[in-house]
Amino acid sequence: MVPGNRVAIALLLAAVVSSGCTTSVAGHAVRAAGGRPSGPISAQALLLQDGDDTPLGRASSEPVGDNYFTSVQPPACSAALLFKGSPLRPAGASDFAESAYRFGDSSALYAESIDVYDRELNTHEVVRSGFTKVSDCHDDAIGLSPSGLFKPMRLGSFGIPENEILTWTMTRPDWTCSYGLAAVPQIVLLIAVCDSSAGFPMDEWAAKRKAQLEGRTA
Repeated sequence: MVPGNRVAIALLLAAVVSSGCTTSVAGHAVRAAGGRPSGPISAQALLLQDGDDTPLGRASSEPVGDNYFTSVQPPACSAALLFKGSPLRPAGASDFAESAYRFGDSSALYAESIDVYDRELNTHEVVRSGFTKVSDCHDDAIGLSPSGLFKPMRLGSFGIPENEILTWTMTRPDWTCSYGLAAVPQIVLLIAVCDSSAGFPMDEWAAKRKAQLEGRTA
């Protein structure tokens, strides 16, 4: 190869690399096609926000209260019943946020948590491991919260309705809790919805929330 050609090729490669770099605009993270956000991802900003539409109505955020379980007996059911301190959340998050929500006069208890990581997760492994841990709950699960002991619940339906999403229910005759776990490369979302009436569409809702996370971090 002649020296002149080597110089031309080097300049061409430099131009290609330069055109793919991430740039920033004040107040916004902007990324080139196929790249990553230029700034850190805020867990708080990725949570459901006040006024967002949900299957229960428009959300209004509030602190996660004392009616959320902090421990479970037997411990094998912790993954299936806990929201706070859930063992389904991978360790090593660089940012974390959680919130509960109310919906007008609804009796439903809804909460979300977001874990953000500064590394890419094996999202399939996060969901597969979660499936195994949830399915280990074979007995009555008794939750303990700062408000006291809760009557026993049992694992109902559980499954992986689509890639990178795990959903399951914990039930008793007068109360049902629906859970959703969604994983994208740097984020894990956990959703818990409990109500006196069953039927929350967690499969569809977890998929929608996952798509929203992907859209906001693309």
